[in-house]
Amino acid sequence: MAKIKLMLADHHTVVREGLKALLDRKADIKVAAEAEDNDEMWEKLKDIKPDVLIIDVFLPNLAGIEFIGQIREISENTKVVILTMYQKQDDIRQVLHAGAKGYLLKTSPFEEVMGAIRSAYRNKYFLSAEINADIIHSYLEKKTEQPHLNSYEQLTRREQQIFKMLAEGATANEIGGRLSISPKTVAKHRTNLMEKLNMKNTSSLVRYAIELGVIDPNKTDSSNL
Repeated sequence: MAKIKLMLADHHTVVREGLKALLDRKADIKVAAEAEDNDEMWEKLKDIKPDVLIIDVFLPNLAGIEFIGQIREISENTKVVILTMYQKQDDIRQVLHAGAKGYLLKTSPFEEVMGAIRSAYRNKYFLSAEINADIIHSYLEKKTEQPHLNSYEQLTRREQQIFKMLAEGATANEIGGRLSISPKTVAKHRTNLMEKLNMKNTSSLVRYAIELGVIDPNKTDSSNL
């Protein structure tokens, strides 16, 4: 069985050492490198090219969330999982939009860390249960305050089906096969629903689907991002 090659980037030594000690017990995980700051992270990333990088967004000298895109430029197959103490919804949306596959709190149980690593390796999203609950609660509050039809509810039944599959990461060919329609027809539906939702890219669609509760972020494949 191939092991998931992992890299840990966190300025708290006790966090790195504690995680490594626990992860080393797992048969499917290999902690290939550690970094305590931005410079060390970039240097090792180029050499190691890990399958999954667990990183704190507040790593010393790390400026903004642009680093997620830069990681993909250096190591295109590396999946990013954020591990931090902060859980502002705007921060979560931004890092997911930038390409992160997971967002964990440092108060998360170890099983959630394992779930995030394995999900990211399979190109799926994973959020801490606490964050997941907050997003759902926020959506329900907004729905109560705004009882009028939202953009999603104005989609046709077929468009809603394709919306969900796109958000889960299905390709036009896969969607066409499931719905017994041509990829060209899928593309036409995609164009129509994106116009109705006033969206320009799939990452925006994924975030909207998560906010609506249409998809489970822990089971979402984001291969189109």
